[in-house]
Amino acid sequence: MHLPVLTCAEAAAEEKRFIQGRTNVSWQLMQRAAQGIAQEALTFLNRRPQKILVLAGKGKNGADALLAAKNCCQNSTSIEVIFSDGIPRNGLPYKAWKLCQKTVTVVPQNRLTSLKKEKFCLIFDGLLGQGFQAPLSDKIARLVEFSHSLKGLRIAVDLPSGIGDDSTGPAFRADLTISIGCLKRPLLSPLAQRFVGRLRVIDIGLPFPESNESCTTATLLSVLNQPRPARTDKRLQGKLLIIGGSENLSGAVMMNTAAALQAGTALVTTCLPQCIKAKAVVAYPEAMWRGFATSKDGSITVKNLPLIKKLLPQNEVLLIGSGMSKSAVPFIQEAVKSFRGDLVLDADALRPEVIRKVSHAKNLVLLPHAGEFKRLSRQSLSIATGKKYAKKWNAIVVLKGPLTAITDGTKVVYIPWGGPILARGGSGDILAGMAGSLLARRKSLGLLAFNAVELAVTWHAFAADDLRKKWGEEAVRTTQLLSGLPSVLKKV
Repeated sequence: MHLPVLTCAEAAAEEKRFIQGRTNVSWQLMQRAAQGIAQEALTFLNRRPQKILVLAGKGKNGADALLAAKNCCQNSTSIEVIFSDGIPRNGLPYKAWKLCQKTVTVVPQNRLTSLKKEKFCLIFDGLLGQGFQAPLSDKIARLVEFSHSLKGLRIAVDLPSGIGDDSTGPAFRADLTISIGCLKRPLLSPLAQRFVGRLRVIDIGLPFPESNESCTTATLLSVLNQPRPARTDKRLQGKLLIIGGSENLSGAVMMNTAAALQAGTALVTTCLPQCIKAKAVVAYPEAMWRGFATSKDGSITVKNLPLIKKLLPQNEVLLIGSGMSKSAVPFIQEAVKSFRGDLVLDADALRPEVIRKVSHAKNLVLLPHAGEFKRLSRQSLSIATGKKYAKKWNAIVVLKGPLTAITDGTKVVYIPWGGPILARGGSGDILAGMAGSLLARRKSLGLLAFNAVELAVTWHAFAADDLRKKWGEEAVRTTQLLSGLPSVLKKV
């Protein structure tokens, strides 16, 4: 369910330990890697390619890239390859070449300039791999520089050439980097981000020891494919209380609710301003809706506390904050102060004065983006500052961003899925609803709180990938993520 974060040297040592000189095992791993790379590349391209270019070095990465290109082929696909050190003459790179040579055209050095006029569907970078040590040789540096002028989707195999344990560039500029076997630590360096592009990690079956720093895999979703107990009851499938919204910001709390229902919680009670209750009931009749009085600016006020105090003990999880506005902070403070279940804070609840009021919650979950984290901690968002903050407040913190991570102050789990399609208003509200829902169901699913949160974030990210594959990244709406929640589970 997890793959570790390792340096290139650590990854190479673990791979060598597993292979133990067995060429057949190494070949099997190479074929699995090629299949995984091809699958991710085709998912990114979202169609069968007509023209592929491979930049291949003399090592195994060049072989991985060649085999991946072959796995992407259909009958009409043309593959061209540029070898940095000539056609392979021995070992597994030679074996890969023999398998591919009938379908591949080798580009001579005197024809390189003409490639600038061509449009490739995919460009695979397999010049260098995890064994790279800086600096780049002059020959490879020229090829990397030349590659910047080529047109097509750019796929880095394992790492962009020029990135390694001792280097953060210059390097191949990838649109997508596919890390093989584990998540390579150099890919997480802020200085390397301009070369990495989107990040995916593929499992090729290498065994790794447990690690406090890892990334999730699709296998994590398998817990949601288990049949529910035959004699279960709705009271055993989660009781979630959602409080959110204001007169001017009604959408967020409705997305919280829609996501919580879609993620499986049986009993969802949502409290929101009375003025928007009627349309909410019509939109999602499965939820139980409570209308609250508001102030002149449309925010929920402390006058509603007597009713909330009756509702709190009846629920296992409280999600609060989405769309509430700063004026509602006094109410939020009082609501969280005495809650004794799992508490999820989002949006307007992510404030220092609210955190200081939390005292009885079983588990505290925070869902900040970069701006909200700075408001909470007065520090810029990073893994180091996120871990420190989580440890200080004994919280599970979801650090939302291009590469979302989760930490409890000790463990860090990265989510290398999803991507820019989630850079839309409302995606965080849907995630908050899912997190609250799976926390409410964690006992029936047999999960610890941390695992329930990472399951929510992973499921959310895979739904984003599913949406991109079906409809692209442009002409879609955030709420379409909900339709992907059941479909991605069928693929696990």
